[in-house]
Amino acid sequence: MLEDQKTRVLIANDDGIKSGYMLALACALAPIADVYVFAPDEEQSGVSHAFTVRRALSVKKVDVDASIEAYSMSGTPADCVKFALGHFAAHGLTTEGVGPGQFDVCFSGVNLGENSGVSSLYSGTVAGAREAALWGVPGIALSLRGTTANMLENAKEFAVKVVKDRLFERIPVGVFWNVNFPKATAETFKGFKATKMALGMFTDHYSHEGNMWQLDGDKLWDEQPKDSDDYLLNQGYATITPHRIDQTDEESLKIISEMIEEN
Repeated sequence: MLEDQKTRVLIANDDGIKSGYMLALACALAPIADVYVFAPDEEQSGVSHAFTVRRALSVKKVDVDASIEAYSMSGTPADCVKFALGHFAAHGLTTEGVGPGQFDVCFSGVNLGENSGVSSLYSGTVAGAREAALWGVPGIALSLRGTTANMLENAKEFAVKVVKDRLFERIPVGVFWNVNFPKATAETFKGFKATKMALGMFTDHYSHEGNMWQLDGDKLWDEQPKDSDDYLLNQGYATITPHRIDQTDEESLKIISEMIEEN
């Protein structure tokens, strides 16, 4: 057993293998971890937790940086994490070979665009972290609401701290973190907040031209609960929201059980 063995980090995303934001995260972690990237070969935003069945997936090694082992896949973010954790870790790119071993933590991102509140339900980025949690590996989704360079730096610094201080070990089994960074400057950034998930829906509407319909809309940011991710993200905070795999509503479970007993 090597005492100086580095943390083994998996990175996925939904913006695709060419994302500069994902590459920036991988390069930031490479000096302190063994970094492996598995990302879709094309953008997969908004695919949620879709995965590929009844058709084969292609996996190709790509050159992104000398310190990073990276692969592109023809599937979704969930496919990328599922393959990396369920097969590659044990067997590499063979059926009977030996892989690098199980991953210690999975980062999904850094995504361009927020994934707070109900956005997390639609997000391929968040699904990458959720898939990791399904395999018992700590998962952390990282997303930027805006494109300011200092917020990318904050996201990278956050990930580095999580790895250096092994904060991922404090994520319970069956839980993953959804982390969002605000549209803020160094002067207006207010720091981090632990938050609950906002439930406010988008102001969805569709425009019509010819025989085509285009979805548009936004969130009512300031109408959300003041301790929620949407509200605090809009106030300039980076939000950390723990999500659970188990979606069972215990109160409804009791009601349904009573209904069954009554009938």
